[in-house]
Amino acid sequence: MRLQTLSLFVAMCAVLVLDLSLAHGQKPGTKKEIPPPEAFNVTTKDGVILHGTYFASTEGKTAIPVIMIPGWERSQNDLIVLADAMQKQGLAVVTVDLRGHGASKTIQGPGGQITEIDLGRVRSSDFDTFVTQDLEAIKSFLMEENNKGKLNIEMLTIVGCDYSAIAAMNFALQDWSWPILPAIKQGQDVKGLVLISPPKTFKGFNANMAIQSPVIKNQVSIMIIAGDQDRTSFSDAKRLFSSIDKIRQKSFTEAKDRTVFFAAKPSPLEGTALLADPRANCLKDILFFTKVHLQDLQANDPWTDRSSPLN
Repeated sequence: MRLQTLSLFVAMCAVLVLDLSLAHGQKPGTKKEIPPPEAFNVTTKDGVILHGTYFASTEGKTAIPVIMIPGWERSQNDLIVLADAMQKQGLAVVTVDLRGHGASKTIQGPGGQITEIDLGRVRSSDFDTFVTQDLEAIKSFLMEENNKGKLNIEMLTIVGCDYSAIAAMNFALQDWSWPILPAIKQGQDVKGLVLISPPKTFKGFNANMAIQSPVIKNQVSIMIIAGDQDRTSFSDAKRLFSSIDKIRQKSFTEAKDRTVFFAAKPSPLEGTALLADPRANCLKDILFFTKVHLQDLQANDPWTDRSSPLN
C-alpha cells in the first residue's frame, strides 16, 4: 500500500508539472486549435433522446475518451467547466444527461409520439436502462468518432457520480461480457472508471454483480473519490476501495497496470457537487488517472478501426 501511495504521489507531481508548463506555454510541438464544445443528441433503441456535449480532442488516435455523467437529478451543465479543463489536457470528453435528467426527458414512441419522462416515477427495475440503453448509445457515438481517427475507444473511461457510479460499474461488466467474434471486437473497451461517492445501493440499484466479477476485481483501472466529512458516503466509498484493493494486492506484480486508487477530499460534499467543487480539485486526480496511468496502457490497447465489416 505504501508503494502504491508513493507512486500515486510521484505521478500526481508529474501532472502538476505538466499543468504548470502548459500554463506558461511550454507545451512542445505545434499548438493545435482546440475545437469548441459541440452539442449533440442520440436516440436510444427504446426511443429516449439523450442530450450531451462533446469536447473533441486534438490528440487524434491517442486521445482517451471520457464519458462524464452527473448524479441523481443533476445536469451535465454542472460538469461543463471540468470537461472544458479536461479537453485542454488532450482528453476527448462527453458530458451527458441520462434519461430523466437535464434535457433528456423525452421518449419517442413507434408512431412518433413524444412522451415526457418523469424521474419521480422511475423504479429500481428501470435503472438497468441507464446501462443497456443510454450508455450503450453514448458508446456508439464515441465509436463513430473512433472510426474517424479522433480518439481511441479502447481506452474508454467513465466518470460517474452517486447513482451513475453504479451505472458505470454495471456498464463495464456489460462491455466486458460481449462474446469475442473472429471478425470484429465488440467490447472490452472500458479501461477506466472514476467513481465519485459511489454508494452501496441507490433506490434499490446496485452493482453487486459487477463488483464480484473479474472485470471490477482485476481488469479495469479504478479511481474512487469521496469527501471525508460525509460519514455514510465516505464509508461506502472506502469499503468499495478496500474490497477491490485487497484482491489486487494479492497479485500486485500482475495488477500494476490495472490498479485501483483512492482520493479522500476534505469536504462534506458528495457526488456531482464534490466533482464540480474547485476546492476539492478532482481535476488533478482525473488527470493523473487518465494522462499518467491510463496513458501508459495505450501500448497494450492501440487504436484500431472498429468499423463493422457488414457496413
